[in-house]
This record gives sequence, structure tokens and C-alpha cells, in this order.
Amino acid sequence: MGLSDREYYREPDQPGFTLQRPQSVAVTLVIINIAIYLVDRLFFEHPLLQPGRGSSVLQEILSVTPQVVTQPWLWWKFLSSGFAHAYDLSHVLWNMFALWMFGRDIERKFGPQEFLRFYHHKLYDHPALQKLYLLYLFFNNANKKIIIISIISFAVFSIPGFLLMWTWGSVFHAVPGMEPWGSFLGGWINHNHILKNLPIMLSFFGFYLLPILMIEFLNSGFKDFFHRYFKSFFFALIILIFLSQINLLNYLGDYTLAGGAVLKVNYLIQKNNFFLLLVFSSIGFSILIRFFTEDTKNSLVILLPIIIIYGLPKLLYQEYVEPLILIIFFLCLKTDLHKIYFKNISLSHFIFISYFAIYLIGSIYFKHFAFPSREAWIIFLSG
Repeated sequence: MGLSDREYYREPDQPGFTLQRPQSVAVTLVIINIAIYLVDRLFFEHPLLQPGRGSSVLQEILSVTPQVVTQPWLWWKFLSSGFAHAYDLSHVLWNMFALWMFGRDIERKFGPQEFLRFYHHKLYDHPALQKLYLLYLFFNNANKKIIIISIISFAVFSIPGFLLMWTWGSVFHAVPGMEPWGSFLGGWINHNHILKNLPIMLSFFGFYLLPILMIEFLNSGFKDFFHRYFKSFFFALIILIFLSQINLLNYLGDYTLAGGAVLKVNYLIQKNNFFLLLVFSSIGFSILIRFFTEDTKNSLVILLPIIIIYGLPKLLYQEYVEPLILIIFFLCLKTDLHKIYFKNISLSHFIFISYFAIYLIGSIYFKHFAFPSREAWIIFLSG
């Protein structure tokens, strides 16, 4: 081994400008984002100068539209959309500052590949600045005072948004019986909706984490699996069936919007029936009980605010939690299910990808072929 190969002989990294290729994936992503933004500003006309356009030509080329889902040759846009930024310079600067500042630490902790996976998830999550910052604090075991101050700061910064919703409340459809609070706050957003949305929210947890349970079942066997989930599953199912028998859950049979994939499949099996949803809600409940049992404090801090906040709208769409539940499961929760998932990674990936591939194909068929419009869906339900 030569002298230059030894640790103590190596020259330290020199500060200053260098033409070497960036060693950090986060820095590389910053450079790519800025380069695309500069190309957009220099070579494409400002969207405000183009009648009928809300974005530049380059942004439209890179961005995802609903039609892309049914056009596989355009699926590359699911990646390119992460580089289609708003025309405002401050938007790009703040996002790139956050990516450079906090992304490098997350990359060092988890490695370039895991960071790229995380960044890919964040492509579809617009408030990335705040979430990236909070995840940075979480991963680096920051002082509790810093985390609390950060949360308070974000809450203060959200006040203008709440005032805007209050001022513009009349642009939303009025909800009868919710006066005098207006049609948005107190109408569309109301604490009374939390309990009403709880069965649907639980079904979302059951739906997205079902492949994880399949993997656990194959690894642990029927006896251990049954013993772990039997009591909580049947407890929730009996309670929900009882509530449906006394007509407290009848509203679950009247959805034409929202409610999620499970409820729609339930309607396809039998119109205005929601028993399948109750089964998935019970599965979701039993999974949450496991999380709370394994790590009560962490699970309560992470999951309880999500259930409350996402339960506030009058209609709960599955798209609200589309990536959120899986991101929280893999990145934030402390559970033995992670060990089970990575025990046989090839089998786990196969089950996971197959499950969601079937869901994707089914959702495309449902939305674009079986019921191409909401009117067609309503006619089916009322027929």
C-alpha cells in the first residue's frame, strides 16, 4: 500500500470553488433543479404573457396531468414533475436551500439510495420545505425545544392561510345546517366530521398496510398471526356492526364522492352496502393497536394528530393520505413489522408491488373505462 493510500497522508478537502463532480446526491439535485429553472426563465415565455396558460411550455412538458395515468409512454413525467417549479424565484431558492441544508444530513444518515427514494416520494408532496426540515430534526435527535419552536413557527405562518380560508369561505358550496360559521370553516371543515370519518380513515390504514400483514402472515404462520390480531380485529368489527345495526353508520351507504377504493368496491359488489369497509376498518384498527402497543408515545404523537386533522373535512378522499400512511410507516413508526418486511426483501417487494399494481390497474379501469364520469357512477348507484 502506497503512502498516499493511508488515512493520515491524505490531503484534507480544500475549501473554495472546484470543478469536480459533486459527491452529494442532494447537491446534484440542487444543481439540476436550478439549471432547469434557469432554462425555463431564459428560453421560455413567462406564463402571464401567454393568454390561457397558467404555466410555461417547459413546465407543461415536465408536469403530470390526469391523462398521463392512462398513457404509459408518458409515465416518465412522474419523475420529471419534481423539477417543474413555479416561475417565482423565491419559491425555487427556498426549496433548494432546504434541500441543500437538510438533505445532505439525511443522505449521510441513510445513504444516497435511500435519500433518492425519499426525494422521489417528496416529488408528490408540495409542502416539502416544512416536512424536510421537521424530518431533519427528527432524524438527528434535535433538542425538544427546537422541535417545539419549529412547530409553533409553522403554526404562526399558517395563520394567513386560515384567514384566507375564512375570507374566501363563500367560494365553497354551502353546507346546510352549518350556519353561521360560513360554508368552509364550520361547514366543510368541522370537528363533528371526525367521528363520522373515523371508519373511513381506519379503512385507509387497513388498505395500505394490508400487504404488510400478508408478509407478516407468511413469515410468522397462522397461529402467531391469529393470536396477535384476533382480539382487536373482532372487537372493532363487532362494535362497527352494532353501530350499523342501530343505523348510526347508514351514511356510509350514501357516498357518491370520496370514501376511498374499498367503499367503491363494496358498492360494486352490492349497492349501498358497506360491510367490506367495516372489515377493512377493523383491520386498520388492529394494526393501529399494534403500533400503540409497541411504542405508545411515538405512535400517539405521530398518528393521533393525523387522524384528527384528516378527519375534519366533510368528505374524506383517499388521495389525501395516498403516500402519507406508507411514508409514516417506513420512516417514522417504530415497529417490529420493519424487521419482518426486510427479513425476505425479495418476497416482500413482490407482494408489495403486486398488491399496488392491482390497485393501480383497477383504479384506472374504474375511473376511465367502467365509469368515465361522476354522472355514470351516480346512475349506476341509483339504478
